[in-house]
Amino acid sequence: MSMFTKTVIASTIKSMGEALKIDGQANDVRNMAIQKLVDVMTIKRGTMATKDFLKGNAITNPARAAVKQLFDTLVEKGLLSTQTGKIYATNFWIAFSTDVPFSPALSNQKSKTKKGAQTEKKTPEKKTPSVTIVVSIQTVVDKLTAAHSDIETLIKAGDTTLTIKAQTVWALIKELNK
Repeated sequence: MSMFTKTVIASTIKSMGEALKIDGQANDVRNMAIQKLVDVMTIKRGTMATKDFLKGNAITNPARAAVKQLFDTLVEKGLLSTQTGKIYATNFWIAFSTDVPFSPALSNQKSKTKKGAQTEKKTPEKKTPSVTIVVSIQTVVDKLTAAHSDIETLIKAGDTTLTIKAQTVWALIKELNK
């Protein structure tokens, strides 16, 4: 005996997928807003060398103080948690100093890069991660395409509850093919 009908499960999956998409869009908007601040800071720096512009801390350097104040305000307004505010501030400066787009994960990527550099000294070079990721995405697309075909066959055979699943699989295929 099943506690949930196929329709309820399909509806839940669809809702969770839509929520995930909304979360992703919100993250993009948040990241773009912070990237604009990084760009403004780059303009404010002008022709000054980055290392000179970054000297000091939030007490002695007006730029660092402004960024700290900004993220402290976002925390006070309840828009970020205290820890997230600290992480975002750190990643702001990483994006600024390395001229890469802002991402909340920059400090994690930088940490992995350092660990990878230490490991590379001891071990032979391995395949680049981007190649592995591309192969993995293509594998997922291939499997989703095959699953979509199987689902459509079952739909033609009269299984109407699979229509929502087919739409979800098709949406994933299109998203991964972008």
